[in-house]
Amino acid sequence: MYKVFSDLEEFKKEVEKLDLKLDVDIILSLDLIFFHQYEEYIVINIRDYSINPNNFLILSKNKNLVYTSKYINHKISSEYKRIINKQYAESTVLLLTMLKYILTNYSSEFERIKSEINLVDVNLNLNKVEELGLRLRKLTDRVEDLLEIIIKLKERDIKEFNIDLIEYDYDILVTESRYWLERSRSHIYHISSLRTKCDMKSTSELNETMKKLTIIMTFLMIANIIVNIPGTIGAIFGIPALSDEYFKYRPHFLVWSLITLTVLSIYLGWAYWRSLKLRA
Repeated sequence: MYKVFSDLEEFKKEVEKLDLKLDVDIILSLDLIFFHQYEEYIVINIRDYSINPNNFLILSKNKNLVYTSKYINHKISSEYKRIINKQYAESTVLLLTMLKYILTNYSSEFERIKSEINLVDVNLNLNKVEELGLRLRKLTDRVEDLLEIIIKLKERDIKEFNIDLIEYDYDILVTESRYWLERSRSHIYHISSLRTKCDMKSTSELNETMKKLTIIMTFLMIANIIVNIPGTIGAIFGIPALSDEYFKYRPHFLVWSLITLTVLSIYLGWAYWRSLKLRA
């Protein structure tokens, strides 16, 4: 006999009747797979990416309780009708069905992350890359933990999960879990390459900014020289003793001297600018 609950309080009341001394709330708050084997029961909770992420199962020979937001009754009655009445078949099918659903949920999350990675690959953004890296790392850890539990269920020879009844389905589940784990791991390397691209982009942008600043500073320096040279010469010529002696009766000579020296400083500044071969 099995019961599937979507209401947490009803599930807790049913769990209390089993006298397992379980703190359901603490187990549900754990962001990792909880697995414990009692003498007559196995207790397992696996989180996914649904709105209600918990999938809590208490499995035994005669009584099985499930707390989840997923609809699994139809799956059990239609796909496993031929074995459902065998010993430990109900607990086996319940757990197998739940593991399949969770793996499908993980694969859907991977596809979402992959789509976002492809977008970031076109429009590089370091903050987004870091966010995707964290999400992908967490997903990879979850798939890895899921695979570990799936393998452990067989290695421990747990009677509530009778591999002999679902051997083919179990092998498919292991293969698919390994496939999605490898895909997740491979995209971690993709994230690393995106980080490198972002660093290269940032370095290129910094170099471009430094180049523009160099051009501006060089231009200002040349402009300062052009302005200062005639001003300095004008100040020298403006000394009273000097101007009275040489320019009092020849003011046009002073004017042409300043014009000539100004033009000369502009030409020399332009020539220096050309020699630097700077481009904005």
